[in-house]
Amino acid sequence: MKQSNGPQSLQLHSLPSSSIQQGRAIDWDRYSSKSYLHFDQPINIEKIKDKIEDPQWVSKYSFYPFMHFSLVMKRFRMKDGVKQKDPKERAIFYAAHKDQFIYKYYGDLLNNAYNEYAKKSGIDDVAIAYRNNKGKSNIDFSYEVFDFILKTEESYILAIDFKSFFDTIAHKPLKQNIQRVLNTDMLEEDWYKVYRNTTKFSYVHIQDYEEFLKDKYDIKYFKKCRKDKNKGLKITPAEFRNFKKRETIVSAGSSGHRKVIQRNGKSYGIPQGSGMSAVCSNVLLIDFDYDLLEWARNNSGLYRRYSDDLILVIPGAVSKQRRAEIDDELEAIFSRYESLGLEIQKEKTVKRLYKDREITNENSEKSSLDYLGFVLDGRQVRLREKSLFKYYSRAYKKVKVSNKISLATGTPPPVRDLYNLYTHLGWRHRGYGNFITYAYKAHKKMKKLKVQSHIRDQVKRHWHKINKRLL
Repeated sequence: MKQSNGPQSLQLHSLPSSSIQQGRAIDWDRYSSKSYLHFDQPINIEKIKDKIEDPQWVSKYSFYPFMHFSLVMKRFRMKDGVKQKDPKERAIFYAAHKDQFIYKYYGDLLNNAYNEYAKKSGIDDVAIAYRNNKGKSNIDFSYEVFDFILKTEESYILAIDFKSFFDTIAHKPLKQNIQRVLNTDMLEEDWYKVYRNTTKFSYVHIQDYEEFLKDKYDIKYFKKCRKDKNKGLKITPAEFRNFKKRETIVSAGSSGHRKVIQRNGKSYGIPQGSGMSAVCSNVLLIDFDYDLLEWARNNSGLYRRYSDDLILVIPGAVSKQRRAEIDDELEAIFSRYESLGLEIQKEKTVKRLYKDREITNENSEKSSLDYLGFVLDGRQVRLREKSLFKYYSRAYKKVKVSNKISLATGTPPPVRDLYNLYTHLGWRHRGYGNFITYAYKAHKKMKKLKVQSHIRDQVKRHWHKINKRLL
């Protein structure tokens, strides 16, 4: 891979290796216990905090396999004017309770080191996902991009996705970049242990573990525990050793068998869901971000990346010839980083033109730009319809629960949680608010743009729509 002349030469002499372990700001309040099914039981961070901070303990720690399942998301796309189903399957891996705290802790340390590295190398503004030093939300990031577009007379806009990003991350360049960010020629034992379990990770299909528990417990007890946030479902170290020896049928109707514990034996791929994986996606792309940022600056443009979603805005590049030149230039940059495991989903690349206060597609047909949950058409900004659909679907589901309780008890529907979660009455729910809070904040921010914001109008009838469904 051709290396950039940028950040790979930067050394963080002000950040010696030892300081990675000491004196870094860690927000322990964000290390909360959660009730989910795994080989170990939920644990309070205070009971394990001292061990997690001890490199020797971590270097000798035995991680459990990740629990794995596939999440199929319902999606629809317009093709030739016809709405068609386009489901997306996402492989989810989640760590054991104790393991997740370790991954998160080392992910936070790496994030802190990456923040300093990004500032010194000039790419701090590029990566906007999985950062712990920005203090901003998607509202702010979308506003910045929209504001840049609207201040140009005309511009060429490209929204680009990587294909199966976490599944294709190459291990060798990832390790090299982690070492660069930590300013070390070799990972210390604890760091290598965490890195190794993030790359050559083992995993178990959750249905195989559930079958093991069903054999151990009465099926009625198993279902009761699952409904009660998995309380009562336990496995001893001896039982785990026996579980590792089990085999399972490869697929229905097949005579083949496989071990219940699988391992990623490839030289690429990390589990999406680990506390380390998110920051690794930023660390991997240090040189890529630098080169693309320099290219954008040389073209007076804007470049931002949210995980595997890139957006580029190039002012004054609306002619067909110039757009073709830009496409070729970008393809040349992308090709230099194929060794990282990056593959552009060309069929999902969105190309838009902004001119005369209007956003169009390449055929000069009226269109819009969908970015981080907001939609801009050049004259107005709105919430993405999909976001509204999800909000109302969840609110109506909560209404049904409240109505069932009312019918069963003969009392008025319980509405406190419903109102806190889905109406303006919960504007400070749990200190953060809810979707309506988010919409109001977005409207206030987007009003500063040189377009109309219709966000407030999109949610103004939420109270009426929810209440009319209550008994």
